[in-house]
Amino acid sequence: MVLLRTLAGLLWSAFCCSYALLTILLRPRSAKYVLSGIGSRLWSRNMLRIIGNKAASVSFESEEAKFENWPATAIFIANHASQLDINASAATIPHPIVYLAKASIRKVPVLGLLNERVGTVFIDRSNPTAAKKSVDRLLTTLNRGISVIVYPEGTRTKNGELNSFKKGAFHLAAKSNTPIIPLHIHGTRKALPKGGFLLRKNPVHVRFGTPIAPPVQESAQALQSFVEAGEQAVQRMKEWHNAHVETPD
Repeated sequence: MVLLRTLAGLLWSAFCCSYALLTILLRPRSAKYVLSGIGSRLWSRNMLRIIGNKAASVSFESEEAKFENWPATAIFIANHASQLDINASAATIPHPIVYLAKASIRKVPVLGLLNERVGTVFIDRSNPTAAKKSVDRLLTTLNRGISVIVYPEGTRTKNGELNSFKKGAFHLAAKSNTPIIPLHIHGTRKALPKGGFLLRKNPVHVRFGTPIAPPVQESAQALQSFVEAGEQAVQRMKEWHNAHVETPD
């Protein structure tokens, strides 16, 4: 079953990626459909079904964290334990979303072109001009009604513990005056851990936190407090999962 599940996941991913690329090439203005219709509903929800979920279960930390109380667009931040986090995020966030990606992704055949067309925000810290371009691209994406998700740890955790958050997403949020919505994903590491290849059956649960407003003042201290608030929110939801969700992470 594990091999069949893995093969199904690979074939389904290849089909959806090809379909998305063909769609965006033929219809350049179809980014929202590609992200929501293909990326979220067609690809991600079915990837969760492949690992045994009729749907990802969702909970909210507060009344303000519920979907109907979200801002029109936001920067989402989440823990990162598995490649399946992309599917868990896309399947549960009811808005079109793109990802914050390294500038080098642009050079990857097929994947780079697809990300470029749907509005992925590429970040390059090599010089101030490149950093400004990242902010400008973020604003363009947000103005199209598309939100952004970032995994601020920068890499997948091996043991399930939360790594320190990097500042990139928070810097962009502060520069663009965009609220951050934290979330914690539980269960994907068991299904596909870092370094793993085989897809295993495991329930997935996503918990959303209260939106965090960017700092009013621009200073290193204000930015650091912003980062800490985001990291603490995700850690708090991680602890909630450990206490209330019995399925393995």
